Amino acid sequence: MKKFLRVLSVLLVLVMLPVCGLAEDTSFNSEDFIDWFNESYGWMTVANGHWSSDPADQVTDEQLEKIFSMATKQQNAVHWTPYYFIVVKDVDEQRGLIGNYWGPAEDMATEGTVTIIVMADQILTQEQGHVTPYAGNYMPTTFAYYDSGLTCGMLGVAAASLGYKTHYFGSINGEYAPKDLADGKYQSMSRYIKDEYQRTWGFRSAYGSDESEATKYPVSGNCVFVCAIVLGKEKADETVETWGTNHARPHNWVIWDGVPNTEPSPAASPVTDTAADAEKVEEVTVELAENQYLGTGTGIGGDVLVRVTMDGDKIANVEVVAQNETEGIGDKAIEAIPAAIVAANSADVDVVASATVTSKAIIAAVKDALSQVK
Repeated sequence: MKKFLRVLSVLLVLVMLPVCGLAEDTSFNSEDFIDWFNESYGWMTVANGHWSSDPADQVTDEQLEKIFSMATKQQNAVHWTPYYFIVVKDVDEQRGLIGNYWGPAEDMATEGTVTIIVMADQILTQEQGHVTPYAGNYMPTTFAYYDSGLTCGMLGVAAASLGYKTHYFGSINGEYAPKDLADGKYQSMSRYIKDEYQRTWGFRSAYGSDESEATKYPVSGNCVFVCAIVLGKEKADETVETWGTNHARPHNWVIWDGVPNTEPSPAASPVTDTAADAEKVEEVTVELAENQYLGTGTGIGGDVLVRVTMDGDKIANVEVVAQNETEGIGDKAIEAIPAAIVAANSADVDVVASATVTSKAIIAAVKDALSQVK
């Protein structure tokens, strides 16, 4: 009987092995990860209009926690960890962020996607309106873009490992998108920023010690928009061949053969910076009558020239005679600030909240003109 029971036990174990997943080796081999990643096409951008609209395909909070947990393991410059992510799930809000610059808004996001707002601290200078005073190593730095970019890249890999794909937007134009730099911060992002949101500066101890309150900084007024990431799954019938995903990557790398060049590389031909040239205000000849003065300030698009007309000690007129400010944004300041200066008979007027830089440029130009009044 005992022998029968032993045989029966062995047979039961053999039967149960496939059920328990032990009949085959299912262990993860990290050496296969790159091949899997390349062959899964998880790295490819989902084309607009090809997202699944099934709410069941929307990433869960638990999955998002896993994704961010991996993404934020990315190495950072000088442990500054400047990034901050805000996840928007409501489809109307997502479309209100991305907008229709790249196609119909309804193609940008669906009930099956989420949109991740990527923000970063330490980009604005104190002069641009960074709310929290910089001190010590807490300072404005281009590393903020570097660190945020690295983390966003890792986020895409983490999402792919869970069966999700992404579409990164470096520029967005929706109703709720940041449109201006007002008082140094993107005011329209405040729609999604709560007062209690805080970014932790630096790495937490690997040994479990608590974070210091001294390393926490408010997101509001300090962090600015970097990019937006739409995350979701493709429509069920989409494949690479249908262009549901796109953007293959070129082979832009080489393994150096170790032999130094004996001849210097040819000098690059001078390249005209057409973008910079486009931002320069064309040289203009401004006629000045008696009691008229020309002043210059610096705006987003370069020099802003104003002509100020005096009537005794009264500012009779202020005209912006040359500028290259952002259309639809700078226009507000160009229309409002001269009138405000004339009404106040002073250049010490409030800026237009949605066009701070242009406002300050006009004010500076008027002060420059007034400095010439004898």
